[in-house]
Amino acid sequence: MSQILEQLEINKTFFYQFALFGVFFLLLSELYMKPIQRLIEKRNHKLKDDMESSAELLKTVEAKVEQYEKALSKARLDAIKAHESALSEVRLEEEARISKVKEELKKDYLKLVQELQDERLKAESELKLQLGPLSDALAQKVLSGGS
Repeated sequence: MSQILEQLEINKTFFYQFALFGVFFLLLSELYMKPIQRLIEKRNHKLKDDMESSAELLKTVEAKVEQYEKALSKARLDAIKAHESALSEVRLEEEARISKVKEELKKDYLKLVQELQDERLKAESELKLQLGPLSDALAQKVLSGGS
């Protein structure tokens, strides 16, 4: 074995260096590697927590959007109902006004018909009054021989 070590040119210093390297490695791993590992684990834990909170926030936002859409849909339906209600009220008022105008026109028409009948009767009576003397004068002319 010693011959092999001599051929490889390995002596006691190699083992001392190897032992010192092991001690430094353990020392450095405790001083530097453990805090870095803890920092990485802490960061991973924070990322995981942030992901969970963002997922919860996303669910909350989706719920709010759904509530907004429902409220918007309800508001649209209410607006349509209000519009239809107002439209039906306007139609009823319009029909009432048209009926009122028709009644007034009917009254005016009946009044005019009555006035026309009165005028016709008056004209007939005046004609009868005027025809009486005229027919007498015509009869006398015919009887007197036309002169």
